[in-house]
Amino acid sequence: MITDPFAIKKYPKWHPLRVAFTVKARLLDREARLNFNKYKLPEILLPNLPSSPELDDLSTAVTSLQMQHLLSALSATEHLKNTVVVEVGSYRGVTTQVLAKATSRKVIAVDPYIGYGGSDRDYHCFQKNTLGLSNVIHERMTSGEAVKTWQHGPVSLVFIDALHNYVNTYFDIKAWSSLTIENGILAMHDTDQYCFAGTRKAVFKTCKAAELFAHPDNLTLVHAQKVS
Repeated sequence: MITDPFAIKKYPKWHPLRVAFTVKARLLDREARLNFNKYKLPEILLPNLPSSPELDDLSTAVTSLQMQHLLSALSATEHLKNTVVVEVGSYRGVTTQVLAKATSRKVIAVDPYIGYGGSDRDYHCFQKNTLGLSNVIHERMTSGEAVKTWQHGPVSLVFIDALHNYVNTYFDIKAWSSLTIENGILAMHDTDQYCFAGTRKAVFKTCKAAELFAHPDNLTLVHAQKVS
């Protein structure tokens, strides 16, 4: 069982369990930086990409090319009826909005907005960008809490764009893989930046046992049925 990094935060900073976990997490990220090039994955661009709406780069780090690949993944899972789409880390709701407008499936946005990349101001932007989208459901809780209390049925597409270090990314991949059906797709953002070397390592480790669906710069998508 992989430890939920946020569950560790319930302990005081001086608690031995939290200290040991923090030290291990930092060492894993340090190793990832030292071996950054080792964790490179081959580029795979999909043909016949759908068009992407113009994106506000102040409200999302997702590029137009990345959004086109997310929309392709959405389309590739559209036939999986009675499933939902999950976004882990919603920030200002730009990607949430685009995905929700492109499907009739429910889009479950998981973000606690407790700092770590999501403030109250970002939450208000999220609410504004998703206003009127009846298929958007916001779970204002951490990734681990959402998985533990999940009541939305099987998942066919997960977009992971939350905390960008090894322990959090790997936890999110493993946790959401457990809810994703065969033929589903997991997409992970910020997988090719040195500052997020831990995320790159976590995704590389996943891809050792996963078939790549696509890999444009800084976004990696895999077939969920291969994730172990």
